[in-house]
Amino acid sequence: MIQADTAVKTALIIMYTIGVICLIGVFFLLNKINHQWFTKFSIGLIAIALVMSVVLINLFNLN
Repeated sequence: MIQADTAVKTALIIMYTIGVICLIGVFFLLNKINHQWFTKFSIGLIAIALVMSVVLINLFNLN
């Protein structure tokens, strides 16, 4: 059971870092195309990243 918890934590951290890298890429792409950092799309991505960070914080604090 402990190995399964560790595998889930590792997978969540890897998914979160990939998501943050994609978010940074989208910001630079939006800046290049629209000459603006924040659009409705990027604000939605920020909201998803914040929800994921809350899930990760709760996951590590429960143990």
